[in-house]
Amino acid sequence: MIARVPLPPHYVRWNRRWGAPSGRALARRLVPRRWRTWRWFARACGPFAFQGNNTTREFEYPWAFEQVDPRPGLRVLEIGGGYSGLQFVLARHGCDVVNVDPGTASWPLDPARFDALNRAFGTRVQLRRCTLAQAGLPAASFDRVLSVSVLEHLGDDEAAEVLDETRRVLRPGGRCVLTIDLFLDVEPFARRERNAHGRNVSVRALVERSGMRLVHGDPRELVGFADFDPQRIAASLPQFVVGRRYPVLVQTVVLERPADG
Repeated sequence: MIARVPLPPHYVRWNRRWGAPSGRALARRLVPRRWRTWRWFARACGPFAFQGNNTTREFEYPWAFEQVDPRPGLRVLEIGGGYSGLQFVLARHGCDVVNVDPGTASWPLDPARFDALNRAFGTRVQLRRCTLAQAGLPAASFDRVLSVSVLEHLGDDEAAEVLDETRRVLRPGGRCVLTIDLFLDVEPFARRERNAHGRNVSVRALVERSGMRLVHGDPRELVGFADFDPQRIAASLPQFVVGRRYPVLVQTVVLERPADG
């Protein structure tokens, strides 16, 4: 389904508690950026102060947290987590979290900085600076796989590889929690194929490639399904969460690996 307004009250409270989606504003304004990995500053700003986000994350982060259903000992793999705060919040709730993210030339990941954030938040999130296929993770070793607005940035082959690996590393009955951007200025809403942030991927193709069961997601609101109608979506924008930094909606999907497969 597509994220809707207004935000549920418990999402608003969750964002306030953790300083999501972009850190606690007062601390961000008062302290220079170069100090933000200091332990006291990190605690003042919260775990979401270290990676820029679109405003759609006001919905995405608490929704994804709710779907993961964190508890002590739960094994969680985040794909493309970068410096995002959600991995640290899950770890604070007792989850064993691994973040697989190769970084890019324009968005490098510094292990020393990542370690400093772990120390600041009292967590032990593991960072693997590589692709999921290169990570060498054991089969059936995770209860949850999490990806927040990542797949729309990948090519078809990369996305297919991610889904193949996701199914492999999930335990039977484990779940894959996805948010996928739905850009309003590219196909099927406009004539161009992609913008500076990504492209609209076929969610139907991703679901079919995964070999997993769709347990959350309305095909009428997921790109690629026969019932998806871009004109109807465009006419219903006031009911949806729309990014304020650039025009985007958010598709939410949960897949489950079959218990017998």
